[in-house]
Amino acid sequence: MLESKKVSEPNLLGVLIQENSIYCSIHLTEIQLPDKCAFLGISRESKLIYATDNPIIFAGDYILAIATHPMMVPALKVTLKKIHSLYYSLTSCLLEARPTDSQSINSDYSDLPTAFNSTYY
Repeated sequence: MLESKKVSEPNLLGVLIQENSIYCSIHLTEIQLPDKCAFLGISRESKLIYATDNPIIFAGDYILAIATHPMMVPALKVTLKKIHSLYYSLTSCLLEARPTDSQSINSDYSDLPTAFNSTYY
């Protein structure tokens, strides 16, 4: 008599990459996936780029992955949706500029000559 093994259906997942994703500008294979999960590729502008091509990830891409066990779907979602805790851009920083130590002098000493740098860091 043949034993029947329970076979679970694989679960396909597509995750939109936001501008503040930690995966922007890295290669697909640099992402550490949970066990029993694999990449299929990236969907970009209605084109499919296979995982074997190891594409660089951009904002607006959909990462396509598969979980071969249903219990791994939540872990896969969490992994692929990681973002920077603050808005992040490779070209700009939106953190408020803070005065340097030399600029935090009490204004009561305004009559003293100063040669402090007025640049905010």
